[in-house]
Amino acid sequence: MLINRIIKPDSNLYRDLSNKSKQFDYFMNWDPLRWFGMWCMALSGFNIVKGSENRYIFWDWDSGTVFFYLVLIIVTIWTVMSSNNTNIPKKIDGPKSVLYFFVLGLSCLILGSLSQSVHIYVFNYVPYILHYFGILFVFSIHMKSNDDHSSSISNGNNRLLNLFFASILTLISSLLGYQLDDPMISTISTVYMPFLIVSIIMPVHVRHLQRAKMYGLFIPAVFLSIRYPWFLIPLWSLFFILRIYHYFRFNIVFPTFAVDID
Repeated sequence: MLINRIIKPDSNLYRDLSNKSKQFDYFMNWDPLRWFGMWCMALSGFNIVKGSENRYIFWDWDSGTVFFYLVLIIVTIWTVMSSNNTNIPKKIDGPKSVLYFFVLGLSCLILGSLSQSVHIYVFNYVPYILHYFGILFVFSIHMKSNDDHSSSISNGNNRLLNLFFASILTLISSLLGYQLDDPMISTISTVYMPFLIVSIIMPVHVRHLQRAKMYGLFIPAVFLSIRYPWFLIPLWSLFFILRIYHYFRFNIVFPTFAVDID
């Protein structure tokens, strides 16, 4: 990150900005990291409609609509409102959470598709739902931060089971996407599959699980942005806002694509 090369932690400017960054702690209570996934789900619904009209759509700056931008705002508001509600699941830990995430994911897909068409593409939603459920299983594996800013898995009991479920769902998602002639979800799931397999084969290394988490969101975000480049604007904005906040608040670079070398 460029800013950590310009403003060093031992400088007076850094200390001043670090104190000011505390004023934005409330922002993290809004669970902004979940916004990435919610946005991708909504845009996936939008993509289902656009892709059915033209499967070769690429780098389309004019495809965004006011209604879809409104959908992004709606799903963001829901994430903010539900972030501190303890009754709303934050990970998959039982039938209730599965039902909640199913309804939430389906709602995002429907809202995204309705921004482009009034038709509901029910069966086309299935591979997307399966893929994002696979990602949810991976993110449901809890990791804790150590004093040296490294990460470790706090509860390894459900790790392999979650990764197994994620792999099966991702594989089915890829095959269904191929059968439905949807190059977007079939490619996303196929590219993501090796990260899950490596995490299962080498479970003792936390870095493989870190990659499975970060690329679970990064891969769909990148492929969706290739078709709809305007999506990069909110993605990059939130990404760099979070990096700047974490650098001045905790002297760490986060979110990051770096992993722990264990």
